[in-house]
Amino acid sequence: MLLKLITAAALVLAAPAPSPAAAESVWLTKYKALEAQIGHAVYTDPNSANLAWGESYIMRSYLDAYAVTQDTSWLDKVVTHADTVIGNADDLDGDGFHGWSTAQYSPVELANPSFESATTGDATLPASWTRFQDTGSHVHRTTDTPGGTGTQSVRVVSDLTRWKKLRQNVNSSYEGGSRYLLRGWGKKSGSVTGRVVLRNGSATICSLDYTTTTWTFKQTTCTLPTGGPTLTVWLEHASYTVSGSASFDEVKLSGIFPYMVHDAMIGIPIAEFVRLVARTPALSAYAAKAGTYRAFLETEVVPRWEQSAYLGNTWNGTTWRQPPNIDTFSHTGTANDLPFNMPLGFANLLLVLNEVNGDATYLSRAVKVGQWAKANLTDSGGAYVWNYGTYTTKKEDLSHANVDLSAFVEFHRRGQVFTGTDMTAFKNTLKSRMWNGSTTAPAFSLYVDGTGAANGVDYFLHSWLELTEFDRQVWTLASTKYTNFTGTNASHLITLSRLLRWE
Repeated sequence: MLLKLITAAALVLAAPAPSPAAAESVWLTKYKALEAQIGHAVYTDPNSANLAWGESYIMRSYLDAYAVTQDTSWLDKVVTHADTVIGNADDLDGDGFHGWSTAQYSPVELANPSFESATTGDATLPASWTRFQDTGSHVHRTTDTPGGTGTQSVRVVSDLTRWKKLRQNVNSSYEGGSRYLLRGWGKKSGSVTGRVVLRNGSATICSLDYTTTTWTFKQTTCTLPTGGPTLTVWLEHASYTVSGSASFDEVKLSGIFPYMVHDAMIGIPIAEFVRLVARTPALSAYAAKAGTYRAFLETEVVPRWEQSAYLGNTWNGTTWRQPPNIDTFSHTGTANDLPFNMPLGFANLLLVLNEVNGDATYLSRAVKVGQWAKANLTDSGGAYVWNYGTYTTKKEDLSHANVDLSAFVEFHRRGQVFTGTDMTAFKNTLKSRMWNGSTTAPAFSLYVDGTGAANGVDYFLHSWLELTEFDRQVWTLASTKYTNFTGTNASHLITLSRLLRWE
C-alpha cells in the first residue's frame, strides 16, 4: 500500500506543468467565445430597452472578467462601450436631463394595429378601422403577412379613379408635445407607393413610404401637437392615378419615453466601473474617464427622476413611482407603483454611487426602497416569495428577479437592510422552491414560488449565482446547466462571467 502511494505521488510530481492555454478556465474559454460573437452587438443601439436588457449585462460581464484575470483589456472594452452609450444618451423631452429612451413599453395609440380582429358583420374590414371611399372591393384584410406578425394584414388597391384608404383616429390620451415613433411593415405592387401618414386634419405630421415589392419595416419619429387635436393615421397610396396595391401590417404609434429601470440598468455597470477605479490605485490611468462617467450619472441620470419638469417628481417618500406628469405605461392602469425590479434597480445604482460620493440622500433613498421591498417579501418555509409588484398577485419571475437580487446582494454587502439570514432565505427560494431537485439535469421554475416552466429562461442565472457566497451548490447547479450549453445572448454571457468569477 505504501509503495502504491509513493508511486502515485511520484507520478503527480513528475507530470509536466500545464501550458497557459490548458490552464485557462473552461468558463473563461466559453465566455471569450460568446463575447467574440455578441460583445459588440448592442452598445451602439440608442434604444434603452436593448441597452438595459443586453448591453448592461455585457458591460457588467467585462468587470467580472477583469476581476478574475486582472487583464485591463476588459476595462478598455468597458470604456469603449460606456463612451458610446453615454454619447447616445438623449434629451428628447427637453427637460434638460440626458438619459435613454424607447417606444417599446409605451401604450400603442392605435387599436388592432395588426388587423387580427375583424369588424362584426364584415370579416374583410379590420376592427377599429374605417374605410374611405370604399365598401370592401379595394380595401380589405388579407392573409399575406411579413411572417411572425400574425395571420392578417390589409391591402389597399388603386382603382385609378379616386382615393382608396383606411384610417383610424389616434387615442385621445396621447401625450402632446412628446416624441412618438410611427412604425410598420409595408410593401407595394405595380406602380403605386404605399404610404402610412399621421395627420392633424389635412396637415401631415409624419409619414412612411413603401416602394418595394417585398415586405419592409420602416419607422420615423415626430413630435405630436399639444392641445389634444384629433389625429388620424391613414393607410393609402401616394397617388390614386397609378395602378397597383399597397399592403400594411403592424402599424403602430407609441411614445418615446425614458424608463427608470433602463437608466438604472445601463448606469449600474458604469457606476461599478467608477467604484472599481476609486477603490484601485493601480487603475489611476482610468481616473479621468471614471470622473466623466460619475459626473454624467450624478448630474443627468439620477436627478431626472425627481427634478424633471417633463416627468415630474417620481419619489413619494418611500419608493419611486410612475411619472406623475406623463403616462409612459398604460392609459388604463390604476396603480402608481412600479414593479419591484424598477425601483430596486435604481436603488442598486444609488448604492454603488454612494460608496464613491458618500451622498447621504443616495443612501437614504436606496435604504427606504430596500425596506419597502423587504416588507413585501413573504417567508414561506424559510424561503422568500414575492410578487412582481405591489399591485398584482403574479409572482416575481426568475429573469426579473436577477434585477431584484442584484440590489439585495448590494444591500447586504453594504450592511444595509438585508442580513445573512435574508440571503439564506433567497438561496432557499432557488433551491427549495424553484429547483427541480436534479443534480444531473437541474432546471428551475419560472416563478419564485416554484410554479411555471421557465423554458430556457432558467439559463438567466447571473444574480442568482451571487448566492454562491451562501451555498456552494448554487454554483454547482448552474455550472452543470452550462457545461454542455452554448450561450447565445447577453444574459448567457454574464452568467458565464459569474460562473468564472465564482469558480
